[in-house]
Amino acid sequence: MNKQITIVVIATRSIPLADGLEALLKAIPQIEKVEIVRTTEDAMQRVEDIKPRILLLDLALAGKKPEAFLEKIILLSPETLRVLLVDDVQDINWLPQLAEAVLIKGISPSAVATILTNLLFVKGDENEIN
Repeated sequence: MNKQITIVVIATRSIPLADGLEALLKAIPQIEKVEIVRTTEDAMQRVEDIKPRILLLDLALAGKKPEAFLEKIILLSPETLRVLLVDDVQDINWLPQLAEAVLIKGISPSAVATILTNLLFVKGDENEIN
């Protein structure tokens, strides 16, 4: 059976956030490639081109209408898991329809790793991970 590689795209303008997440993600055995993009246009292009397993989206990057951006991502790659990186979860009432998870920036690295690994298992990769 052909195994599709697990790619994660990180979409953020924050260099420290991107660098920290990239280092963490590269340490998760199930994640084979990590890409970083700095604009929503680049994020949409990469999602369309490579259909990553996970898109980690800094909500600050998505602008004033993150719902519209996420809907476009869903149209481009319905199988891509969308994980939002937020400063605060108070204003996110549209989460269940548009994202699989929300991570508050500053959450412990072990929590991030656990959540992402669990997402990979829950969303159908159980047979692909050894």
